[in-house]
Amino acid sequence: MKEINGKHSYENDKLSSLFKEVQDIRYGRAKPQPQTNFNRFDTSQIQFNRVYVVDKKFNALGVIIGILLLILFATSIQGNYIFATTEKEKVAINTFEENEDKIDVMQVISTNISELTKKEIETKQVEIPYETERIENDKLPKAEEKIIQPGKFGYKNQTAIKTYENNEVTDERIINEEIISNPVNLVIEVGTSEFLYNKKVHIGDKMFTTSDTNIYSTENENEGLIGVIYENLDVTLISEENGWAKVSIDGLEGYVKGEYLTSEGLTPGISEIARKKRIKLSLNMDMPLNVPSGLTRADFTKILSGNSSDVNHIFEDNAGLFYDIEQKYNVNGVFLAAIGIHESGWGTSDISLRKKNLFGYKAYDSSPSESSANFESYQYGIEIVAKMLAKDYLNERGKVIYNNEVATGNYYNGPTVSGVNVKYASDTEWATKIYNTMVSLYDGI
Repeated sequence: MKEINGKHSYENDKLSSLFKEVQDIRYGRAKPQPQTNFNRFDTSQIQFNRVYVVDKKFNALGVIIGILLLILFATSIQGNYIFATTEKEKVAINTFEENEDKIDVMQVISTNISELTKKEIETKQVEIPYETERIENDKLPKAEEKIIQPGKFGYKNQTAIKTYENNEVTDERIINEEIISNPVNLVIEVGTSEFLYNKKVHIGDKMFTTSDTNIYSTENENEGLIGVIYENLDVTLISEENGWAKVSIDGLEGYVKGEYLTSEGLTPGISEIARKKRIKLSLNMDMPLNVPSGLTRADFTKILSGNSSDVNHIFEDNAGLFYDIEQKYNVNGVFLAAIGIHESGWGTSDISLRKKNLFGYKAYDSSPSESSANFESYQYGIEIVAKMLAKDYLNERGKVIYNNEVATGNYYNGPTVSGVNVKYASDTEWATKIYNTMVSLYDGI
């Protein structure tokens, strides 16, 4: 019984060894062995007893079944493995089919990175716009605008949630606002005055009379007449209403009809005419001579040039100096020139030619030629006489004059041509003669 079992076990061991060899070859752990005849059994080793008898037919059938099993096993794996029939080492070759739908890994990564979506909370300061307010003003020309209050932006802190896709803002939601400063409105006045628009002026501008014009205390030409304003004189516009203009002239206020007024904008050159008109109207025997004449340098050049009596061109050559002297010493330059013209006969006298003394300065009636001062030049003599008039004749004692000098007032009898006549010349008609010369010069402007 034991031996029979042993033989049966042997056959089983042989089958197990076969399967093991196949497995070793499949996984590369062994080489295939030379073919063995699996159909033969060593019958000499078979023993029979009463308990267990092995039929040869049964054993042959088992061998056949085993071979079939091996064939089936080999067939199931031949798609992946090929067994060489030589003694060379078997090599297993894996065969893979190429995937027709390839996956580009870098493209997948790039797409996911570029499609980044994120949210951020951001607080920033933003402007609050101001509004514009317009107010009508009848003190401005029609349609003219004047800013009386500049506009000013307000500011607020604004907090928002921003959504970004591919680093671009796709959504913004404001969640809080905090006012820092409120805006200030821009306020503009808009003019409505037809008068100012038509006359091309503003309140406070100079206007000019187009003829001798009455001035009244009220807006009524039937009562309250104050006086007459001469033609081409300037007045200052205070206000305008219902065709009447309120004006001031030399401290006097009143009303004139607007139709008798013009402006530099309407009448170019009228302001220069008015300036000269005023200068001429200021000329009189009692006019103060310790103030400038009001003439410009160009005016002095004009009135002292081209005179046929000035044969040596002394006054024409020194026209600008007479202007400078009046600015420096506050002595009327026309008055100074008139003295020189009268005393020297337009620079033709012996004293003026020999001593360059145009004024008869220090000349006494008893010996004018000998006693008169001698100057090194006409310019020097003009300046010396101007300083002397300012210090001794035109200003009272103690008055501070040019360069902080103090007037002596030694011969002061008033700052007029008549006052100077008292001590300067023994001729009582001297003042009249000087004044007439001044008038002729003023008329030349």
